[in-house]
Amino acid sequence: MNRQIVVSAGPRDTRLAIMENDRLAELKIEHGHHILGSVYKARVENVVRALDAAFVDIGLERNAFLYVADAVPEEPRMRRGRPQGLRPITEILKPRQDVLVQVTKGPIGRKGARVSARISLPGRYSVLMVQGGKKVGVSRKIESAKERERLRKLGEEVRPKDFGLIIRTQAQGVTAAQLGRDVRFLQRVWRGIQHKANESKAPALVHEDIGLPYVMLRDVFSSDISAFVVDDAELHKGLLNLVGSIAPKLRSRIKLYEGATPLFERYNIDQQLEQTLRPRVPLAHGGFIVIEQTEALTAIDVNSGKFTDSPSLADTVLHTNLEAVEEIGRQLRLRDIGGIIVIDFIDMDRLRHRREVMAALRRTLKEDRMKTRIAHLTPLGLVEMTRKRTGKSLRDTLYATCPHCEGRGGILSPEAVATNCINQLRRAAAKSRAEAFRVTVHPSVIPAVIGEEGEGAEELERLVESDIYVRSSEEMDPERSKVASLSKGEIERIESHFRAGRRVKVSQDQILSDGPARQMAAVDGYTIIVPDGIPAGSDTVDIELTEIGHSFAKGTVVTPKKRARRRRSRK
Repeated sequence: MNRQIVVSAGPRDTRLAIMENDRLAELKIEHGHHILGSVYKARVENVVRALDAAFVDIGLERNAFLYVADAVPEEPRMRRGRPQGLRPITEILKPRQDVLVQVTKGPIGRKGARVSARISLPGRYSVLMVQGGKKVGVSRKIESAKERERLRKLGEEVRPKDFGLIIRTQAQGVTAAQLGRDVRFLQRVWRGIQHKANESKAPALVHEDIGLPYVMLRDVFSSDISAFVVDDAELHKGLLNLVGSIAPKLRSRIKLYEGATPLFERYNIDQQLEQTLRPRVPLAHGGFIVIEQTEALTAIDVNSGKFTDSPSLADTVLHTNLEAVEEIGRQLRLRDIGGIIVIDFIDMDRLRHRREVMAALRRTLKEDRMKTRIAHLTPLGLVEMTRKRTGKSLRDTLYATCPHCEGRGGILSPEAVATNCINQLRRAAAKSRAEAFRVTVHPSVIPAVIGEEGEGAEELERLVESDIYVRSSEEMDPERSKVASLSKGEIERIESHFRAGRRVKVSQDQILSDGPARQMAAVDGYTIIVPDGIPAGSDTVDIELTEIGHSFAKGTVVTPKKRARRRRSRK
């Protein structure tokens, strides 16, 4: 597989993409400071016994959350997912106490960052555990038992006293000298953190983890990456300096892009991203998956669609599910989805097929750098799993909540808005003795308010026993309506604008009704109904007003023949 890392450093953010065979596999975006992994001198704001946690001020907008299991020096024993043998949080922390913490999960939505008092400093080949005691661990992704044992012995040799050490996957094949240099560098970083913490007043940032491109160079860049391409000369120089000290053999793969075409456009990344972040993701042979993200969990639904390549229904279901597994693995990485995930596979009758799909899912998730855990496959074909969440998902990073639907995924129908408008008008009429009211709605709501032939507007006037002037405005929220009482002077100004016999020009973008009828248009917010329909084709159409009402006028299209007859009659 051809894997490349592509980095575009812009004035507002840094975007990093991992490409696999020219296909977008991951996208990371960094705005401003790198919060995850940074170390802060924090001030305990309040200790909550009911939550067994404390909220600490680290200088960000929201206080960070420090759980009791993360507030003790050594990692507690776990039983059925719960920490054991811990003292109450009130015996560990007190309000106004200073504590050194590290961010383990960035802020998400209304939640502040999650932090830990156990500091861990990652290097290229190892992770230095400041409160780790004598522990030496080896990455489980190193499958060779012989290599794991070798690295464990090296770790025992280079581990500083009173520190713990974890040997990373990247350490496969390294020498004692290489591992020793990595550990000594991390020790210098820790001494710098201690020095700055002693001189700082809480809340204060005492150590900021390296930026996104450098993190990827340290954690991901290896011999299986064919190129690390960046479009910024200063960043290119910094990456060359870093790779020269940690992996000099890979220095030639750090490349500076100087083309006129934007880097992400050159690699077709933006186009792929736009297609990928849609809820519905197509599969190769006609099936598709639908991904719906909520604050609590993510639901993924697998559908066979037009899949017809298999000789039987059971084979169709199996092949669709297997295709979906590959795409789901990619989508979890690309969208950076974390937390609880529920996958609704197509029901499989055969036990052998269910086992095959679950085995494929486990293989796919092995390639994920984030920790995942699969619970089980239920009789209904549902798979429950979790994926480690360290910050916002890609969707939450790139998208803001829609101001119209407010995250519901839809807006009120014109009919529903019309009903709300009627209720609003009735309330206004009950409170005011005004002779007339002006109702303003979005153009898309006009047909539902006044009716196809204006009968709705007449019904409104009978309902509230007042004159009603319905107008449309593009500036109105499609879900809202505005009702205001009118003075006599305002009524006169409104009624003087349109008169019977007047001709108005209607452009195609002013037509309100869809379909072949095309009987309704809006001119300066005033609705014009043309019973015979408004013809398509020309940019503008002349309409002569024949009847004038408070909320709408009726008119007829002025054809070239009618214009000619009128010109002859004048002569």
